[in-house]
Amino acid sequence: MADKAKKIYEDFIQTEGPREVNIDHFTKDVTLRNLVDLSPATFDLAQKRIFALMEKDSFGRFLRSELYQELLEN
Repeated sequence: MADKAKKIYEDFIQTEGPREVNIDHFTKDVTLRNLVDLSPATFDLAQKRIFALMEKDSFGRFLRSELYQELLEN
């Protein structure tokens, strides 16, 4: 579990990670500290922040996108 958690952190949360998501530094720091004492809740704060960002911005844009609208018509 530790190796997988570290890989998730390095890929998605770490600054300049190859698939870095746009979350605040506080959330990144909390998640990094959580890696020391792994639990099923290690990524909970990051997940909540990402869902909130999606809900406010990217999901709405997706719903209004031309591609999604075309899918609805078919």
